[in-house]
Amino acid sequence: MNDVTVGVLTGKAAIVTGAAQGIGRGIATALAKEGCDTILVDLQQDAVRQTAKEIEALGPRCIPIAGSVGDQDVVDAATKAAADELGRLDVLVNNAQALRPGIRIEDYTDADFDLCLSSGLWGAFRFMRAGYPLLSRQGGSIVNVVSSAGTHGLAGFAGYAAAKEGMRGLTKVAALEWGPAGIRVNAICPQAPTPETVAYLEANPERRQEKAARRPIQREGDPEADAGRTVVFLAGPDSGFITGTTIMVNGGLTIMP
Repeated sequence: MNDVTVGVLTGKAAIVTGAAQGIGRGIATALAKEGCDTILVDLQQDAVRQTAKEIEALGPRCIPIAGSVGDQDVVDAATKAAADELGRLDVLVNNAQALRPGIRIEDYTDADFDLCLSSGLWGAFRFMRAGYPLLSRQGGSIVNVVSSAGTHGLAGFAGYAAAKEGMRGLTKVAALEWGPAGIRVNAICPQAPTPETVAYLEANPERRQEKAARRPIQREGDPEADAGRTVVFLAGPDSGFITGTTIMVNGGLTIMP
């Protein structure tokens, strides 16, 4: 039996979507290192189970849920697990997002656009709606993971940008509506390697060079140390007066002309 990690989130429980790899995995790992029990939701069945096994080795409980966040049954299964197996929900991180990059608007199909909206915006909305009864019991924190593709625009990512900006709008409205229930709702806009972005940048090396040249902090972001630790801050007591905002975790990329 593992010794339970003691940290600022000990005794808390979180749901993290899109958690099998990349930024979602980094966030889940950072939460667990602060003592937070986690439920990981991801479409990749084998990967999410392996990630959950590795995170549970840190001490806190970790429960994998395999399936699409666009499926209401998966949303219900995750929130039920939070209620029945962990006994609470304090933190909800909406990170899952599917997309097909590099498609111009005139070439987008309805299916391409729906893929972005169902996995990103609809997934976040459904998890927030389902998580509200549990979060409102003792208050909590919702963190929606968005993107500079939406805040600043990125050619070839119309559906992705639309989904992410929709999530930012949802963040602000939920912060207004749910503040009296003790629920804080924020967004982070991280820059860190994910399998999808790595593949895209390898296929478009000029974009990698362009991003590196525009970033004041001359390194890549880290899924755990940068995105994950920012979520820990937003989930913990030190951010108790912060809600309805977007934190840019991208080394200054979006302040450059």
